[in-house]
Amino acid sequence: MKPVSRRTLDWVYSALLLAVVSLSWGYVIYASTVAARRQLRKDFPDRIFG
Repeated sequence: MKPVSRRTLDWVYSALLLAVVSLSWGYVIYASTVAARRQLRKDFPDRIFG
């Protein structure tokens, strides 16, 4: 197997870190919108929140 340069490894690690951070922020945003909709349905059961 050919050795991998340090610059390539740094790029791969940066890309993986960016992917993990993006996925985690996406999950946080999704979970907060689900919680907000649930709270709105609880507080205002006669309204429709789409």
